[in-house]
Amino acid sequence: MLTIYKSDTDGQLVETAEIVRNSWVHLTAPTEDEMLRVAEHIGVPHDFLHDPLDLDERPRVEKDEDDLLIIMNAPYRTENTDAVPYRTVPIGIIHTKDVLVTICRKDHPVFQEFTSGRVKNFYSHMKTRFTLQMIHLIARYYLRYLNDINARILEAEKELQQSMRNQEVYALLNLNKSLVFFTTSLKVNRGVIQKLTRTSILKMYEEDEELLQDALIEMQQALDASEIHSENLSNLMDAYAAIIQNNVNTVLKVLTALTIILAIPTMIASIYGMNVPLPLQDKPYAFPILMSISLVVGLTTGYAFYKMRLF
Repeated sequence: MLTIYKSDTDGQLVETAEIVRNSWVHLTAPTEDEMLRVAEHIGVPHDFLHDPLDLDERPRVEKDEDDLLIIMNAPYRTENTDAVPYRTVPIGIIHTKDVLVTICRKDHPVFQEFTSGRVKNFYSHMKTRFTLQMIHLIARYYLRYLNDINARILEAEKELQQSMRNQEVYALLNLNKSLVFFTTSLKVNRGVIQKLTRTSILKMYEEDEELLQDALIEMQQALDASEIHSENLSNLMDAYAAIIQNNVNTVLKVLTALTIILAIPTMIASIYGMNVPLPLQDKPYAFPILMSISLVVGLTTGYAFYKMRLF
């Protein structure tokens, strides 16, 4: 979908039909015709429009004469049909001489922050400020989703304490996958921001530099939180794996002890079931005597196992 915005004289974002100077061209899961229209109108390389649509594309900064491409990975909440609750998607920001272009496979909430007017001091003609505001928002969304992941981890931990089911273990595993996606993306995102701070690719004013530093700080904070949550989750899964294995060993010990205890009466009954002469076979109280012997031997064996802490 192709949408074109432009700030009016009052600073309000207005949707327009044509690509004009100082406008913001936004592409969401665009068709080939829409990308061709944009490429021909603003004259950017076709790779600048196609690369951000690749889910495996790494964040980077690329310059081609007067055109600049910045790719950042942004987090998003998946649909209920996806077992992994959070993933990342590339967002492309293209600077040209007259317009700014954003492109993404999904209608990410970060774009809605701008179109709904929730971002203060946003103007479509201030391309550098817009780019830094978007990077800053992406960092905040990482922090927001990391808080959600932490809450889900605590919830799954409580459920695991009550019931050792595979469902809770799989939930933790899928949360760990989300954290892996976040950690990998945050590391490369941080590298992109550090490159922007070291180079003069973007012409920035003092306020822009402060905004970029804030984005770098929050991106680093999100990376630290992601790594901490990932390590805690890994330790938690290892701990519960050990608990489950210990519970299985305990059950096996009990079953083995019970099998041995029950094997003694079974052995006596088997012996006296043979068609050969046996002691006490002609006595009227043979059955109670044999049962008493079996009971005494079984109880003695059970008490010995209890003292050995097999129960």
